[in-house]
Amino acid sequence: MKTHLITIVATVATTQMLFANDLVINMAAENSSQQILPGNPTDTMRYTAEVIEGPESTLTVVPNTYLGPIISVNTGDNVKVHFQNNLDFETCTHWHGLDVPDAADGHPKDVVAIGDSYDYEFIVRNRAATYWYHPHPDMMTGEQAYRGLASFFIVSDPQEQALDLPRGEYDLPICIQDADFDNDNQLVYSGANMMGMFGNTQLVNGQPNYNYSAANRIYRMRLLNGSQSRILKLAFDDGTPIVVIGVDGGLLEAPQEMPYLLMGPGERYELWADFSGKNVGDVITLKSLAFDDFAGGIGQGGPVDIMTITIDRDETETLTLPTTLVSMGEVYDIADIQGSKTWPITWGNSNNFLLNGETFDMLGTKENERASADSLELVTLTNSQGNIIFAHPMHFHGRQFQIYSRSIGAEGVDAYNTVKDGLVDSGWQDTFLIMPHETVSFLVRWSRHPGLFVWHCHNLPHEDMGMMRNFELSAVQCPADLTHDGFVDVADLLEIIGNWGTPFGDVSGDDITDVTDVLGVIEGWGSCN
Repeated sequence: MKTHLITIVATVATTQMLFANDLVINMAAENSSQQILPGNPTDTMRYTAEVIEGPESTLTVVPNTYLGPIISVNTGDNVKVHFQNNLDFETCTHWHGLDVPDAADGHPKDVVAIGDSYDYEFIVRNRAATYWYHPHPDMMTGEQAYRGLASFFIVSDPQEQALDLPRGEYDLPICIQDADFDNDNQLVYSGANMMGMFGNTQLVNGQPNYNYSAANRIYRMRLLNGSQSRILKLAFDDGTPIVVIGVDGGLLEAPQEMPYLLMGPGERYELWADFSGKNVGDVITLKSLAFDDFAGGIGQGGPVDIMTITIDRDETETLTLPTTLVSMGEVYDIADIQGSKTWPITWGNSNNFLLNGETFDMLGTKENERASADSLELVTLTNSQGNIIFAHPMHFHGRQFQIYSRSIGAEGVDAYNTVKDGLVDSGWQDTFLIMPHETVSFLVRWSRHPGLFVWHCHNLPHEDMGMMRNFELSAVQCPADLTHDGFVDVADLLEIIGNWGTPFGDVSGDDITDVTDVLGVIEGWGSCN
């Protein structure tokens, strides 16, 4: 029986192994310009890239935009990005949502000087999802992303590919931003400030007045809120259902229909957008609906038109909405946590927002900002202290997590009721909104990569004011316990066989499952104590 099981698992491992590629990409950040509005072109910053090794389909240029190329990879791919900084400022690149070693994560300590280069090397440990990449230098992240340094990083895997989802031209990455322009069509940036940065021009994929010419078909809309500060309350004006099929860290276990979708900066959602019942000539507007500004903060809550979809052709649709999508995998149990942390968000006497009582310290951590890699913890954020309380989109580098609970204080209930039905707490998250007077807890199994990572507000002007902290992961205490049951035994050996050639049975710390990991299990056999 065991022999038969091992044969089956080895077959699965071979299938996963064939799915991976070695990718080498040359990428540069440089000054550029783009025709955005009629008249003078706009000075921008831009990522450019070329594939040196791997499929040419790895890079897709987004037309008529300053956004960087879309990078498309598979789970298990070995990625090397040779990055060249051709800007007039230091910068670095963060792979938002990806579980990568600290040296590849784009921590501000690893900024690349003007004219210098840096190699980002990692194996894609993440499941299929819509991720993205953008700069992450201290106190300059917001402006560099605002001026154009951003794009999608899309991961596929066999489970996602096995589903009948819209593909090709019916798979739409949609980056939503807002911007201000002066009379010469140049971008105006207000800089780091408590209120944030709000533009009066809505951009989709870098273009104003964005209209997508669509068939009366079903589309997979990959939404990215790439704004500096703007919270979106999204809905279609004609009542087309908002059906969420994916969140930050991948597809949900089942589709989730919602009256609207609340989306903070940095968050991604995937929609099953069904236009199959529309008529040629129909025009649908994706809007951000009004909500109580006390639910967000100064500058939030006003209605905004985001984009239009014009149905200009008839086509036959054969897809139907799946009733089930992709299993979550490990569902965390609070009874199994190995530690807990509570980090308050407050308004400090120095006129900025504080995390855990402090602003950013490049290399520093407090005692409660440290944990063992691969340990399961409960993390609680509170947002109820101080005389200025805003909503904050909180992002954690290095690991996806599961929202455990939300609770709202009495002072915030009325405003909260105007947004609460748009919150999606299912699935794997890396960025979430915490509303005024709210407490949010999540369960996280920290990355197996030791090192220094950051967590911060993704209202980027807030981050650039110092609303960011480090957390430090020490080495995995029992690396061969892949099943997290406190013992190294046959179950862990089967995990290695089942994940052969991928990152997911790694014991030795090299992000690949091979013979060294089998030897690690043999060496660690028995109780983790």
